Amino acid sequence: MSKLARKALLVALSLAVAGHAAAQPAARVFRWEELQKQGRLSAGTVLPPETGSQGHQLKIENGTSSPSSVTVLTIDRPHITTPRYRLSGRVRYEDVQGTGYLELWNHLPGGGQYFSRTLADQGPMMKLHGTSGWRSFVLPFDATGAAPPTRLVMNVVLQGRGRVYLGSLELTEETGADAGQPDAGSVSRLAGMAGGIAGAVVGGVGALIGVLTSLGRARRFVIVAAMSLIALGAVTFFAGLAAYGSLWPGSAFYPLLLLFGFVTSVVPLSLLPVIRKRYQELELRAMRAHDLG
Repeated sequence: MSKLARKALLVALSLAVAGHAAAQPAARVFRWEELQKQGRLSAGTVLPPETGSQGHQLKIENGTSSPSSVTVLTIDRPHITTPRYRLSGRVRYEDVQGTGYLELWNHLPGGGQYFSRTLADQGPMMKLHGTSGWRSFVLPFDATGAAPPTRLVMNVVLQGRGRVYLGSLELTEETGADAGQPDAGSVSRLAGMAGGIAGAVVGGVGALIGVLTSLGRARRFVIVAAMSLIALGAVTFFAGLAAYGSLWPGSAFYPLLLLFGFVTSVVPLSLLPVIRKRYQELELRAMRAHDLG
């Protein structure tokens, strides 16, 4: 590829990325120190940023064994324009007794009230129990077929004693592309199918490499195929690492990406010296046979 062509490709990619970013709706960020200055903080204690962190955090503590529900954020007239949206952020907690959770109440026109709660056993909607370091959480809601909400209320609910720390919150509207994302069950099935297909394709290529190497045929093709598998595995592995903290409900893909990337890159990389040595031995044999002839 010429230098001019490479520059043109980089420009095209930059424009594509910029266009995609411009098409995404801007997230509304709620920072605890700003809410406190505005007099909108109803409960909790605002703590300064931790070492290596830029944002303040909100501490919610229940010092009794009685259940408690603490409202930490109220958004009147949120101006939601899409049917699907989510409130997300980061949370950590200490010594939470029983099952605690975060909840988002969605007040719709006409008096309808519906909630989203983090009561799952894993993932970004996992419940609060025991002690955990910082992790991502998400409170999604789908108001398809209804009018946009007039009010959003977020609560921290604890059954007993415990301390919960919240980072800044983001209210994000989902675009049409986001609204078409599959649920976790569909993602798991898709992950299984994709893993089977990818494994079959890579296994077939690996078998072809082995057969051609043993026969001493198509050296250029074998080397290129092995290098391509190494590159594909490396890209897949790092893509899995980059996507690990994503809030998209595709957690079933992450172990698959990491395992597939590791195997696809490490195995050909370890066999590449053997493949090259095999072809060198065959070339030496051919040269000796020619000399003897």
